[in-house]
Amino acid sequence: MTETSAELNALFESSELDHAAVERVADRAYASARDLERFAARLSEFRARASESGLDMLRIGLALHVLGRHGDALDCLAKGTDNALRRYFAAESAVAIGRHEEAIRNYESAAKHGWDAFEIDMRVAGAQLRAENGAAAEAIAKKHERVGADRPDWHVLRGELAERRQDRAAALDHYNKARTLDPRHTRAMFRAAWLYDLRGEDAQAIQLYERLSEQPRAHVNALINLAVIYEDIGKFDAATNYLRRVLTAYPEHARARLFLRDVESSRSMVIDDGADKRAERVNRMLATTITEFELSVRARNCLKKMRIDTLGDLLRLREEELLSFKNFGETSLLEIKALLARWGLGLGQRIEDIDISKLAEPPKPVATVQVAPGAEAVLHKPVSELELTVRSRRCLQRLNVATVGDLVQYSEPDLLAMRNFGQTSLNEIKARLGDLGLTLSSKR
Repeated sequence: MTETSAELNALFESSELDHAAVERVADRAYASARDLERFAARLSEFRARASESGLDMLRIGLALHVLGRHGDALDCLAKGTDNALRRYFAAESAVAIGRHEEAIRNYESAAKHGWDAFEIDMRVAGAQLRAENGAAAEAIAKKHERVGADRPDWHVLRGELAERRQDRAAALDHYNKARTLDPRHTRAMFRAAWLYDLRGEDAQAIQLYERLSEQPRAHVNALINLAVIYEDIGKFDAATNYLRRVLTAYPEHARARLFLRDVESSRSMVIDDGADKRAERVNRMLATTITEFELSVRARNCLKKMRIDTLGDLLRLREEELLSFKNFGETSLLEIKALLARWGLGLGQRIEDIDISKLAEPPKPVATVQVAPGAEAVLHKPVSELELTVRSRRCLQRLNVATVGDLVQYSEPDLLAMRNFGQTSLNEIKARLGDLGLTLSSKR
C-alpha cells in the first residue's frame, strides 16, 4: 500500500481517532483531484462493509464531514460513539449549513467531554455571530480579554465584532495581529484579504488569497475571489484554474459555475478586447447628451432647435453650419469649440479620424441629486462601505466610481453596458442605494 493510500485509509482503519488525525486525512484528501476521488471511493467501500456500531458510524460521519456533505455527516455522527470528537465535528458540520443552535449545543457538549474550553468558546462565539447574536459573542470576547491578546482566535473574534460595527480599520488590525501570532491562520488571512479587496488594495488581497490557495483545503471563497480579480486583470488561465479547483471539490457550486462561464466568455473575446474597449470609450463619449454640459441658455436652445442631442451629433457639424443658424453667433461658437477642446476634439471631425491615444478624459458630468435635508453627507459615502459583491465592486472601479454621489450619476443602461455587469449586480446596487433613500439616474 502506498503512503498516500495509507493516509487516506487512516480514518477507516486507525485505532486512534483524534482531531489531528482528521485534519491530516482532510489535507491528504484535498491534495489533488485524484486524491479526493480516491478518498470518496474509500468511503463507499467502507460503508459497504461497515456495521451499525458507534465507531463505524463515527468514522463515516467524519469522512462525510471531510467531503463537505454536512447534512449526511450530521445524520451519521448522531449515531456514532458519543465523545468529544463526535460532538466537535457535528458542531462544525452544523455551522457549515447554518444550523447554529445545534452547533452551539454540540460545541458545549464537546467541552464537557474534555475539548479545550478556550477553543470551544471561540467557536461558540463564531456561531453566535453567524446567528446574528452579537451581544453573546461580545460577552465571550470580554470573558477572555486577559489571555486573548496572545491567542490568534481571540483576535479573529475581535476582528469580526469590529466588522459588525463597520470599524474595518480596527478589524484589519486584529486580523493582522492574529496573522502575526499564527501566519497560517486561515480565517485571519481570509478576512484580511477580503478587507484589502474592499479597499481596492489588490496587491495585498492577491498575496493573501494566493497563500490561502496554497493550502491543501483552500478556502473556497478565497479561490473564487482570486479568480474574479485575475479575470478583471486579464489573467484568464489563472482565473480558470482556481474556479476548476472549486468545482473539482464541489461540482455543483453555483457561483463557481457562473463565474467560470464568464471567464470563458471573456477569454473568447480577449483578442478584440483592446479594440472593443477603445470603441466602447468612443461610443460612450459620443452618446453623452448635450444637457449634461454647462452651456449658455442661448447655445443650448440653439442646439435644441437644431435637434443636436448628443456630443456625436455636435461633432458632425462644421463651423459654418452652426453660424448659419438663426441667433447662433461667434460667442456661442467659441463656447462650443472650448467644450470640444476639453475632450481633445473639434467641429467637423469624422468619428473614424478620432485618435483614441490623444483623446482627453471627458469632464465628469455633474447631476443634481435630490436628498433629504441634512442628508447630503450620504453622497460622500465611499462605495466600499456598501459591501457589494466582488464583481459589482470591480465594475464600479473600472468606472472610477468612488462615492455614492459618483454612483448615482449613472443610469441602469450605463451600468448594464459594462462588461460582466449583469442584472444581478444591478439589482444589488439598486437595493443598496434604496437602503440609503437613493436611486440611480433616470437619464437614458
